Amino acid sequence: MPQGQLAIVIPVWNLPDDLTALLRQIVQMRIFSQVVIADDASEPDLSPQALGLTQMLASLDVIYLRSPSQQGAGHARNMGLQAVTAANVLFFDADDRLCEDLPLIWQQHLQAGCPDFTIFRHSDTRVEAAEGRQGTFPTEEAMWNRALGNRTTHMLSAQERADLVLISNYPWNKIYRTDFLRDHDITCSETPVHNDIRLHWLSFLKARDIQASALIGAQHVIGERGHHLTARKGADRLCLAGILQDLTHQIRAAHGNAVMVQRFIQFVDSIFRWNLAQVEQDLVPDFRRLAVDSYLAFTPAEFRLFAAAQPDRAAEIVQFLLSEGA
Repeated sequence: MPQGQLAIVIPVWNLPDDLTALLRQIVQMRIFSQVVIADDASEPDLSPQALGLTQMLASLDVIYLRSPSQQGAGHARNMGLQAVTAANVLFFDADDRLCEDLPLIWQQHLQAGCPDFTIFRHSDTRVEAAEGRQGTFPTEEAMWNRALGNRTTHMLSAQERADLVLISNYPWNKIYRTDFLRDHDITCSETPVHNDIRLHWLSFLKARDIQASALIGAQHVIGERGHHLTARKGADRLCLAGILQDLTHQIRAAHGNAVMVQRFIQFVDSIFRWNLAQVEQDLVPDFRRLAVDSYLAFTPAEFRLFAAAQPDRAAEIVQFLLSEGA
């Protein structure tokens, strides 16, 4: 694989206008050598031929893949990754938008010798609408400031990567070295929702070198669409239990990652609090039971490590467990 090549994998389902707009950006940006469209059984299909984009995409190596039935974004990303032949890859959702600094981020990735991945900032349309600025929510901006200070790019230390792992686990804010993902069997979970948690956490856990960039490479577009996670409030959210169980075992098995275990307990607590506020009311008891099982999956030694760092939050978890009769 030539080191200077970048592929983009686009999972998509029934968003022809969004996909067309993104493909136009890709052509204009001129940094991608390969485009993999992973169609999750859209009706009608979203092939370049069906969209009338064959001529526009003629300069690129375009691979169109189609699932025989809808299996979710995680499956589509994994299907797309299998087809990538470029040395580096960016996953990108069809309804988000590339930002003008992405070519500079790509150059930073190349100049750093193509680390396992380069993570970059994004802009959220909710922040843009409410605050009139580009960027993420204040809690995430604080994480970026701690990791980077005034630097534009930085190779993260072990402590800095443990801090930045708590950034939102999006799949489209990282340029990956393709062989890094394949060598460590890092993929998305093929679940209806929360399918990017595995990709995010295993990337931080397994990476030898991680570069962070303060530049904004993507715009996350939040709209009134049923496929967004915030609109999914049903039983498909219960898949979270298996994802967390798998990651707990993998993080525990990675010796010398005590701080990462502490961060993961914090994440587990946050994701359950978030889900309990989101799901349909009749699912709350099921989620409370899943939360109990997930908390109790950590050993006393692991929980003591977490409690030493965050005693107030640990006390809240203990109170929750007592209230559930655990």
